[in-house]
Amino acid sequence: MNNFLEKGVEAVDSLIAYMARYMMGKDFAGYCELATAIGLTDQDIKRKPHRTSPYILVSDSNSLLTVFDVQGTYQIISEDFFSQMIDSLRVKMSGYMQRFGHSMTFSFERDPDRSLDELMRLAEPQLKSARRIGLKSEDIIIDRVRRNAPLVAWEQNLLIVYTHINVMSPEEIKREIKDRAQDAIKHKLPRIAYGQNPATVLMAMKYRHDTMVERIKFDFEKCGVNGQPGIMLRPITAHEAVKRVRIMVNRERTSQKFRPVLPGDRFIPRGREDSVDFSDLVPPPVSYQICTNDIQTKGELIKTDDLWHGNLSMELGPQEPQPFSSLFATVDREIPWRLRIDLSPGGLNEMRARQMLVSFVGLLPDNKQIRESFDDLNERSKEDVICSMKVTASTWSSSERETKRRMAALEKSIQAWGICQVTSVHGDPLAAWASTIPAFTTKNVANRLVPPLTDALKLMPLERPATPWSENGSLVVRTPDGKIYPIQLGSRLQDTWIELITAIPGSGKSVWLNTMNHAAIYKAGNVRLPLMMFADVGPSSSGLIYLIQDSLSDDRKHEAVYLRLQNSTKYAVNPWDTQLGARFPTEREKDFLKDFMTLLCTNAAEKVAPGACAQVNEKLLNIAYEACATKSPNVYEPQVSPEIDNLLETSGLKEKHDVQWWRDATWYEVTDMLFGAGYVREAAIAQRQAVPILQDFSGHLKHETIKHMYGEVTVQETGEPLLSYMHRCFSDAASTYALFAGRTQFELNNETRIISIDLQEMVGSKTPEGCLRSAIVYMFARQMAAKNYFINDDMLSNIPPLYHPYHMKRIADVQDEQKTIFYDEFHNTNGLSAFVETVKKDGREGRKWGIRVGCASQFLSDYPEALLDSATSVYVMRGGSQGDEKVLREKLNVSDEAIRRLQREAVGPGPDGGNFLAFFKTKLGTITQMLTNTVGPIEMWAFSTTAEDMALRKRLYKRIGQSQARKLLAEHFPLGTATETIEYMKEQATDKEDTSVVAQLAEKLATSYEKNINKQKELCL
Repeated sequence: MNNFLEKGVEAVDSLIAYMARYMMGKDFAGYCELATAIGLTDQDIKRKPHRTSPYILVSDSNSLLTVFDVQGTYQIISEDFFSQMIDSLRVKMSGYMQRFGHSMTFSFERDPDRSLDELMRLAEPQLKSARRIGLKSEDIIIDRVRRNAPLVAWEQNLLIVYTHINVMSPEEIKREIKDRAQDAIKHKLPRIAYGQNPATVLMAMKYRHDTMVERIKFDFEKCGVNGQPGIMLRPITAHEAVKRVRIMVNRERTSQKFRPVLPGDRFIPRGREDSVDFSDLVPPPVSYQICTNDIQTKGELIKTDDLWHGNLSMELGPQEPQPFSSLFATVDREIPWRLRIDLSPGGLNEMRARQMLVSFVGLLPDNKQIRESFDDLNERSKEDVICSMKVTASTWSSSERETKRRMAALEKSIQAWGICQVTSVHGDPLAAWASTIPAFTTKNVANRLVPPLTDALKLMPLERPATPWSENGSLVVRTPDGKIYPIQLGSRLQDTWIELITAIPGSGKSVWLNTMNHAAIYKAGNVRLPLMMFADVGPSSSGLIYLIQDSLSDDRKHEAVYLRLQNSTKYAVNPWDTQLGARFPTEREKDFLKDFMTLLCTNAAEKVAPGACAQVNEKLLNIAYEACATKSPNVYEPQVSPEIDNLLETSGLKEKHDVQWWRDATWYEVTDMLFGAGYVREAAIAQRQAVPILQDFSGHLKHETIKHMYGEVTVQETGEPLLSYMHRCFSDAASTYALFAGRTQFELNNETRIISIDLQEMVGSKTPEGCLRSAIVYMFARQMAAKNYFINDDMLSNIPPLYHPYHMKRIADVQDEQKTIFYDEFHNTNGLSAFVETVKKDGREGRKWGIRVGCASQFLSDYPEALLDSATSVYVMRGGSQGDEKVLREKLNVSDEAIRRLQREAVGPGPDGGNFLAFFKTKLGTITQMLTNTVGPIEMWAFSTTAEDMALRKRLYKRIGQSQARKLLAEHFPLGTATETIEYMKEQATDKEDTSVVAQLAEKLATSYEKNINKQKELCL
C-alpha cells in the first residue's frame, strides 16, 4: 500500500513540475533545449587522437549538434570573387539542403564592451611568462592592451550544424527507440529524470552527424575559386560551446574559465538521495547549467542582472540581398549586437499550403503579385535550392533607455540591408530572446522566409578576416575594422619559420620588428629569456634591448646585450672555432663555413663565386681540421696565453707531466687537461689555439690533393688560375677584416640570451664591393651570436666522451626553446648567393632546430627569388610600390583586391597605428589580411627610432632612469613622439638660445618630474 502511495505522490509531483515548467510561468531554462553531450567513443579517438573533449551536444528532442567557430575568409577578396565563392558553396551544399534531416544556424556577435576582457585573456599567458622569466614588464603588456581596447571589439562567429531525428525513416526511429528501451531494461538502467542521461541518445544518428560535420567543414574550406582556400572553420568542443552559450545568457556572472560538467567529467554527487530516482549521481542537464540567473521582462525587453536586452526579428526578407559586410559597415561600432540566421531545407515544401491557397484566389488582382512570386521561386528551384530561413537580432546595454536607442539604431541598419522589414514585437519576449541565442534552441519566433540558397548564403557572416591562432596567438594586432587578430610566431601550423618584412623608411618597420620580437619573448611556456640574435644597421633594436635590461634585476642585465661592432681585434671571433673538445666542426657548422669561405671568394659584380670555389672550400675544411687534429696539431707554446700559463702553474697541473711531455704537448691535450680538472672557460680559451684560422687556408691551397684536382681550373671571366684567385681572396680578407683574421679575443657572457649586433660601422657602401662587405659582416655576426643554436645529439659522435655530459646539458638547454635570427636592412647584402644560401638553410631547417629566421628590407624585390619561395610569413608595411605589387601578384598570388587595399590603407603610421599587409603560408592554407599594429605609448617610446625622439629619450634615460623616462614621455606625449612639439619649439626659438630645443625640452620634463618627486617625499615626511 505504501509503495502504491509513493508512486502516486511521485506521479503528482512530476505532473506539477511539468505544468510549472511548461504551462504556468515557464522559466528560462525551459526554453533551452540543450540536455547533454555524447562522450568520446573509441572510434572518435582513433580517428583524431588529439581529441580530449566531447564535440557533439544533444538536445532534449534528440537532435545532435556540433558548433564551429567561423573565422571567415583566408584571403582579402573582391565582391565579384565573393560571389563566385558563394556560387561554389551553393553547388556543394545543394545536395544536403534539398532533403530534411539537417539544418544550420549562423550567428555573429560583436561586443566592444568585451574587448578589454578578450585582450586580457590573450595577454594572460604573456603576463605569466613575464613573471616566470623574471621580467618586470607587466605594465608594458597591459599598456598595449589598454591602448588597443577602445579600437577593437570582441567578435564571435558561430556555425551550428544540426542533425535531427527525421534524418532517419519512421521505421528506423521506432526500431532505435525500441532497442534503446530494451538495452535500458537489460542493463537495469535506473531512473534519471532530472540529470544528464547519455543513454537516451540515439547513437544511430551519430554516424550520420559525423559525416555531415566533416562534409560541411570540407565544403566551406574548399569553396575558394581557382584552387584557393575558402572559409576557415574551426570545430570547438562541447565544453567550449556550452560556455559560450552561457556567456550570452549570463555574461555578468560567467567567468572565461567556466567549464560545464558533461559525460566523462569528474562529478561529485549533488542534491538529496531518492530511492527511485538517481539524478543526484549524474550532472544536471546542460540547460540548468546555462540558465542560473534571474531574468525579468518589461514589455518586450529582457532584464538580467546588470543588462537590458532588446530583440528584433525579420518580418520581410531583403528585396535586394546584400552581403553581410554591408550590414557590418552600417552598424555603429559602439553598439554590441548579435545576429542569428537559421537555415533549413524545404522552403517551398513548408509554404505548400499557402501556395495552394493563393492558387485558389489567384484570379483576384490583389493576389497576382504573390502568385507570381511563388511562380518565380518554383522556376528558381529548378536550378537553386529554396531554403527556409529565419533571422533575429539582439542588442543590450546597462540601461533601459540606452537599449531602446541601440535597438532603433540596429533596426535602421537591418532595414537598409537590402531593404528589409523588422519588428520588435513578439508577444513572448523570453522566446524572442532565446531565438537570438545560437545553439540554445531550434525554435525561432521570426517570420519564415524562403530565399534561394544563393541569396541566403550571401547574407551569412562569412567574409570576416580569418586567423588560425584566435585562441593562443602571442602577438596580438587588429584589423582596420576592429577585429582582434592574434598571430602565433613560430607556429606549428607552419612548416618553416622564414619571415620577410618590407618597408621604406618611415613606414613603421622598426616598431613592427620590435613588437614582433617583444611578443616572442613572452610566448606562452617560456621560463627564461629566449635565445635571440639581431643583426641590425643602426640602433633600431637597441630600444628593445634597453627595455629588456630595464625589466631585469641588476644581476641579470647582462642577459640582454646591445653591441656596436667595430673592425677591431677587440671583437675578434674566429669562425673556425669548434665546439669545446671537438676536433672537427659539426655538419651544420661545416655547411656554414663552406658558404662563408665561398662568400669571401665571391665576385662582387657577379654576386657569385667562381664555379668550383664551393668544392675547393669543402676540401680545404677537411684538410685543415685533419691537420690540426692529427697530422700536424698546433703545439702548446708558453706565453701565447698568459692566462693559461698562470693557471697551469697555480693549479699544479703543470707538475703532472715532465718537461719532455710539455715540449710535445698540443693545445688539444692542454684543453682536455684543463676541462678534466674542471676549468671549463679556460679549456675553451686553450682550444682557440688548436683550431685553424683564415691564414691557414691560403697555405692548404698548395696541398697535393687540391692542386691535383683543381690546379688547372681557371676563373672563366679572367682566365686566372682558380687557386691563385682564392689565395688572393683569402689574403685580402685576412688583411681587411681584423674581426676574423686571427684567434678569438671577444667572448660573450655564457648567460647572454638576447644580443643585438649593430653593424653600422661595418657595412659597406651601395657599390657591389660594398654589398659584398656587408654580406660578409652579416654572416660573421650570425656566427658570432648564433653558432650554438645549431647543436644536437648528432655532434656527440665526434667529441671525446670526456665532454659528453657537458654538451648533453647544453643541447638540452638549447633544444628546449625557440630561437630567433633576424637580419635588418637585408638589401645591404644585394642578394649575394652564398649569404642567401645560409639564410635559406637556416630557415628551411629552422623547424628542426627550433629557429625563426627573419629579414627586413625596403622592397620585396630586394629578396632573391629563392628566399621569397621559402618565406612562410611576409609583411608589407607600405603600399604604392609597383615592384612590391608585382612580386605579390606573381610570386605570392595575392589578389588584386588585397593590393588595392594595400595602396589605399597602408600609407604609414597614424595616431591609431600603422596598417600593413600580412601573408602567411600555413598547413591550413595561405592567409592574406590587412592588419594594424597599434603600440601603447610606453612601448612606442621604447621602440621609437626618430632622431629627435631618440635624442630626447637618451637625455632623459641618463637624467632620471629608463623606466621613469618612458613613463614620463608617455604621459606627456601619448602618441609616442614629440616631433611636433620639437618642431614648434624650433620655430619659436630666438637668437639668444644657447642650447638645442631637444636639450631644453629634456631639461623641462626632467625638472618637472624631479619637483613632483620631491613634493611627494615632503608629503610623506
